[in-house]
Amino acid sequence: MSNKKITYSGLLGEVYYRPKDIDTREVLKLLRQAQSIPQQLLPFKGILHVIDYSQRRHVGISGPLKNMTGYNPKELMDSGLSFMIDIFQKDDFKIYNESIFTQITDHLKAAPVEEHETYIFSFNYRVKKGDGKWMHLYQQGSYITDPETKLPLYSIAMVTDISALKRDNNSMLFSIDKKRASNDFMGYKNILTNYYYPDSEESRLSDREREILGWLSDGLSSKQIADKLFISESTVVNHRKNMLKKTNSKNIAELVRYGINKGLI
Repeated sequence: MSNKKITYSGLLGEVYYRPKDIDTREVLKLLRQAQSIPQQLLPFKGILHVIDYSQRRHVGISGPLKNMTGYNPKELMDSGLSFMIDIFQKDDFKIYNESIFTQITDHLKAAPVEEHETYIFSFNYRVKKGDGKWMHLYQQGSYITDPETKLPLYSIAMVTDISALKRDNNSMLFSIDKKRASNDFMGYKNILTNYYYPDSEESRLSDREREILGWLSDGLSSKQIADKLFISESTVVNHRKNMLKKTNSKNIAELVRYGINKGLI
C-alpha cells in the first residue's frame, strides 16, 4: 500500500473520482453507525450528515441545519462538497486538509478494516453562516472504507454549534476515540488528542513558559520552580498544561525533547 499522505482535497480530486462501488446494505450499515456516536462525547443536539466521497456530495442531512447555519438543506445537498469548502474558514481548512484528514487516513490505513467502525474522529472548526458571521462547529463521526485501500468511501457525522463555549482562542482540537468491549461501562478509550493553531502566535511558548521549560529540563519539580520564580505552584502547573497542549506533548519528557529540538532550551 502506498505511503503517500492523503489530504481531503486529494481524496476528492484524485482517489475516488469514480463511480460509487458500495451497495444499499452498506449505506444502511453507515446509518446504523450514527447510533454508535458516544453521547457522553457529544452532549448537544446537532445535525447528522452523510457524505459519499465517490460522488463528492452529501447524501443525507437531518436536524436543524437552517436554524443553526442559515443554509437550506437542499442548497447544501445540491451544491456538493465544494460548498462546504467555500464556507470553511480558510486557515482551519488548511489544517483539516493537510493535518487532520491525513491523520485520519493514516490511522485507518494502519488499523484492520473490521475495526474501522469502532473509531470516532472528532474535531472543531469555523464556518461562515448564511448571515456572514463565523460560527464554531464541533464534529464527531466515523467511516465506511474501501476494503482494499482502507480509505473513506462514506462518512457519517454529528455536528454541533459550540460558538457559545469557544471563548479562549481559535485552536482546533482533533481526537480519535475507540469503542471498548461491549461490557465496558466506560464506552470509549481515547487514542489520540492533538491541538492545532490557525494563528501561529497562539502556539508559541511565552517567555515565562520557556523559562519554566528550562527549569523542567533541569529536573526541578513544580514546587521548586514556583519557589524560584516567586509564583504559586498552581500557576506553574497551569503553564505546564499549556505547554503540553501547545506542543502536543504527552508528558514532560516529550516537552523537554521538543524544547531541545526547537532550540528553546
